[in-house]
Amino acid sequence: MTRTLACLALAAVLGAAPLALTTPDAMAAGKKATKICKHKTASGRIKTWRCRKDQPCCAAEWINYYTCGSKLLGCL
Repeated sequence: MTRTLACLALAAVLGAAPLALTTPDAMAAGKKATKICKHKTASGRIKTWRCRKDQPCCAAEWINYYTCGSKLLGCL
């Protein structure tokens, strides 16, 4: 039981380490490199998500799938 708790605590610390090491300048640069994608669904709701500037916004409403595409393949 204690081994399991120790492993969970270690995983939590290691998982949060990249967030603590990220500087505010790096986070601001990351926000500039993204775009906001919007798509109006058939029910009238507006779905919003973020993609990198070089990725296309992909929406497959019939399967309720909204994601970012790739530069090479686009929206498959």
